[in-house]
Amino acid sequence: MTRKTALVTGAARGIGLATTKLFLRDRWQVAMIDRDARALEDAASGLNHVLPIVCDVSQPDAVQAAISEVQGSWGSIDALVNNAGVADFGPIEETDFARWRRVMETNLDGVFLMSQAATPALKKSKGSIVNIASISALRASTLRVAYGTSKAAVIHLTKQQAAELGEYGIRANCVCP
Repeated sequence: MTRKTALVTGAARGIGLATTKLFLRDRWQVAMIDRDARALEDAASGLNHVLPIVCDVSQPDAVQAAISEVQGSWGSIDALVNNAGVADFGPIEETDFARWRRVMETNLDGVFLMSQAATPALKKSKGSIVNIASISALRASTLRVAYGTSKAAVIHLTKQQAAELGEYGIRANCVCP
């Protein structure tokens, strides 16, 4: 039996690890992508049909290398779950540009880069993209200027992906836990 292939970013813990286990339960193989090598190794141990890949999704070369590794190992890509994210909670006055960029690089740039790199394979499989945003994207609250803004941008990026990639049979959806 040929298994379908999913890529899950931020797969070492939380929603990413839970998503990985759901795919495995449904007999998929999963490329577990995370920048925390030790946490990724721990999360992947004992799981079958996984390919752990250490990758910082905010780095274009690392993203391309990860996609190439998955295709080299398993050929196709049927689903991409963009879950990797960082939170930085603080007042707007104390959120310097470096903190702002760190959040945007992972939460928004990472979604763009992973989706862009996976698109050729997803066109072939007529696959799916699921982007994980946040309730913070839907309503403003204190101390979340970078985080909430990055996740709101993910919602709109998902709409752009759906509009542009739908003609190729690629579905793009976003959830806001």
